[in-house]
Amino acid sequence: MFKHLKKFKRLKNENGQTMVEYILLLIVVIAICQTLFAKLNEYLLEDPDSFQNKYLNSYKSTMQGGNDGFSGQYKFFTIRR
Repeated sequence: MFKHLKKFKRLKNENGQTMVEYILLLIVVIAICQTLFAKLNEYLLEDPDSFQNKYLNSYKSTMQGGNDGFSGQYKFFTIRR
C-alpha cells in the first residue's frame, strides 16, 4: 500500500513549478498589454478617423480658410532684444 505513495511522491516533484507558473503568467500579461497598446495606438494615432487626426483636420480646416476673416497665412518675424 505504501509503495504507491512513494511513486506518487516521486511524480509530484514541484521544484520550479512556481517559477514556471510566474513566467507563463508574465507572458500572458505581456501579450495582453501589447494587444491593448496596439488597439490604443490605432484608435488614437494611426487610423484616418483617429482622435488625433480628427482634431488636426478640424484645426487645418480652420487655418486654411474655414473662417472668412482669417486666411491662415503667417508672417515670420524676429523679436529684438
